[in-house]
Amino acid sequence: MAPPSKYTPGFREEAVQIALRSSKTISEVGRELGINPETPRGWVNKHKKRNEPAADAELALSERARLKELERRNRELEMEDAFLLRPWNRQNSRSASRRRPIAATARHRWLSTFRPSNRGIGRETSRSRRASTSRRP
Repeated sequence: MAPPSKYTPGFREEAVQIALRSSKTISEVGRELGINPETPRGWVNKHKKRNEPAADAELALSERARLKELERRNRELEMEDAFLLRPWNRQNSRSASRRRPIAATARHRWLSTFRPSNRGIGRETSRSRRASTSRRP
């Protein structure tokens, strides 16, 4: 038979609550209470083990609903991610070799605004050439 404990259950519970709620370490709480600094550590571990829910315990109704919602949202995000990661040229494989990515096309248009245009400045266009050859005096 084990010897009787020299600390009452109320004292132990109070020490555990102080250790869990304060910003102090368990050893500091033990020193403040005037007991071996490591004694409250065992009490805290027993308290956590006793009050921790079992791994195979059923979820509460609200927790189950939240889990279902999070799983649905996760599926949506995975589908969206898969769609966005799909290569841009899979949709039309015939013209894939002729296509350029959207970013390159936009960059080309943007850069072309800074290049000097040769149309109509000292150079004949194909229309004006055709028009001049078709006219006969």
